[in-house]
This record gives sequence, C-alpha cells and structure tokens, in this order.
Amino acid sequence: MNRCQVLGISGAALLISLVCTTQAFAYLDPATGSMIVQAVIAAVAAVSVSVGIFWKRLKSFFGRDKEDR
Repeated sequence: MNRCQVLGISGAALLISLVCTTQAFAYLDPATGSMIVQAVIAAVAAVSVSVGIFWKRLKSFFGRDKEDR
C-alpha cells in the first residue's frame, strides 16, 4: 500500500467513526474539569516560553534589516 491509499483508508475510517456515533452517558467530575484547565494553562505557558526563547530570531526574521531604513 502506498501513502495515498493509507491516508484514504484512514480518512474513510475517521469519517465513518464520526458519522456513526452514539450518545455517551459520561460523567465529568470536578477533578476532570480541573485537569482540563491545567492542560490548557500548560499549553499556553509552553507556547509563551517557546515564543520567548525564539523572540529575537522571530523579530529578525519578520523585521526589516538596518539597510532597508
């Protein structure tokens, strides 16, 4: 199987699983909610630290050179 066939079969399986869903009677307790909030806060912190580390490179990449002034 080549890559195109694998992606096609995977996409079809995903589409079928999304279309043929049934209602789930699940209970999310407060601990689960706090874990979700912690995950969102951790993701925001990770993105901000990553941007902070590479800020100088990003600024020089998107900014103008001194010769352009």
